[in-house]
Amino acid sequence: MNQPAAKKRVNDKAKDKASKKPYHIKRADLDLDGYQLQQEQKSTRLLLSRASHALVRSWQFHAYLVLQALAAWFKLGQVFFCVGILWMMYANTGRRKEGEMSSWSVFNKGFEAIEGSTDMEAVEREIRSRGLI
Repeated sequence: MNQPAAKKRVNDKAKDKASKKPYHIKRADLDLDGYQLQQEQKSTRLLLSRASHALVRSWQFHAYLVLQALAAWFKLGQVFFCVGILWMMYANTGRRKEGEMSSWSVFNKGFEAIEGSTDMEAVEREIRSRGLI
């Protein structure tokens, strides 16, 4: 008598798992056109096209090219190239919001690491737990 009740409980659990699957989503509810557009926007050709148009319209890029040509004329092209790379790195570094932590712990107060980052103690614990040391 107890066995049919156990089978019923097993079947009920299987039905609960099956009911959790998202079969209730209808095709009309999905934004397939938006998804296709998003996938097309990730194409390499489109990204290169956008980048080239941005460079053509950028006055900073044109100023850099003129200054690079002048520096090359005075035999300082390599020096200006290095300075230009440093300037691009500085100019493209974003500003953090108040209270936002940097992903580089050396820039945080008290060198506090962000949540989810790996520290040496965690790496050492993992290596020891696997028996590699």
